[in-house]
Amino acid sequence: MVVKIIETIGSSPDGWEAALKNAVDEASELPIFKSKGKVKNINVKSFDVEVEDNQVSRFLTRIEILLE
Repeated sequence: MVVKIIETIGSSPDGWEAALKNAVDEASELPIFKSKGKVKNINVKSFDVEVEDNQVSRFLTRIEILLE
């Protein structure tokens, strides 16, 4: 079995779940995703935040999407 891996970072001011959804939505627009678009697994690599004026301003989720 050949598996393709897409690594991407999603961001959102609304939380990590929204950041994850944004990462998957952006990756799904890539040509490789459209030709090998059966998602086998999504690995969450990290959760991070951006801070402005000592307040969380944006949530970041780094993921790997494995395609069959």
